Amino acid sequence: MMTDILDKLQGKTVAITGASGYIGSSIVEKLRENSIKIIRICRKNIPEIGGVKDIFSDVSNEEIWHEIIEQSDVILCLAGNTSVYAAEDNIEESLMSSLSPISHLVTAAKRSNRVPRVVFASTATVYGMTEKLPVSENAKLNPITIYDLHKIFVEQQLAMASRQGSVSAVSLRLANVYGPSLTQSSARDRGILNKITANSMKGQDIQVFGDGEFIRDYIFIDDVVSAFLYAACATNIVGQSFNIASGTGYTIKEVFELVAKNVSKTTGREVKIKFIPFSENTSPIEYRSYIGDNSAFRSATQWLPQVSLRSGIDKLICAYQEEVRHG
Repeated sequence: MMTDILDKLQGKTVAITGASGYIGSSIVEKLRENSIKIIRICRKNIPEIGGVKDIFSDVSNEEIWHEIIEQSDVILCLAGNTSVYAAEDNIEESLMSSLSPISHLVTAAKRSNRVPRVVFASTATVYGMTEKLPVSENAKLNPITIYDLHKIFVEQQLAMASRQGSVSAVSLRLANVYGPSLTQSSARDRGILNKITANSMKGQDIQVFGDGEFIRDYIFIDDVVSAFLYAACATNIVGQSFNIASGTGYTIKEVFELVAKNVSKTTGREVKIKFIPFSENTSPIEYRSYIGDNSAFRSATQWLPQVSLRSGIDKLICAYQEEVRHG
């Protein structure tokens, strides 16, 4: 099926905001491997890649969106604030980085004669403190952080613009994404599984906040990349939001113990796990448990996660082992 999706993208131009980020850079690599036209939109200069067009601009800049719309068939929106804590520290900046680019995109699309497919990176935490697991898209949205509230604003704006016919949009509510990529998340509350694996490979102990009994749904980055590409092509999902999750939950303690065991086996060094109290400024969203029901997206697109947690952690350890080996 993935071959069919890549075939559908042949001849189209895919623009990616946040293209130098953790997920964005992995999408770029996948598209490059299959000779698909790419436009990377980044705030800062990044190394050139042959055959890839770069636009260096802040996506909050309204003027840049006319150029993006006119040149793109698909726009993958991954730019903007990715941290719950950064959003709380600067609400206005977080709102501007999340909502302004989408508002400008919609305005530019209305003024053009093009209707681009837009895929927006949302988050599973928009459901807040869920009681019933797994969580389907029918569950009530109950944001308890500014970050999640802003994500919902964007989802709703894109849904409205889709109903009006100016864009053809879909939002993907991502669970806990992990796995090797060309870049890592700079936010302190993102990419935790990657960070603890990398640190344990360097001989550091693993720290678990609280008792580690909260449940998480971890989704491998390759499966997230494929979800974005499926969403870029599917015809029956316009204006909707979907869970992108593995559909399987593990306690944080279970996952970190698995990392410790496998890293110890790889390096020959014991990796210890230390339980420490949550800090006073911990966001309440950290106390959630979540398993995502991905059946709606699977049914609509035939997408299916391919990488189990155990296999994904092995792949992650191998990637960091290669980094250590090559300095």
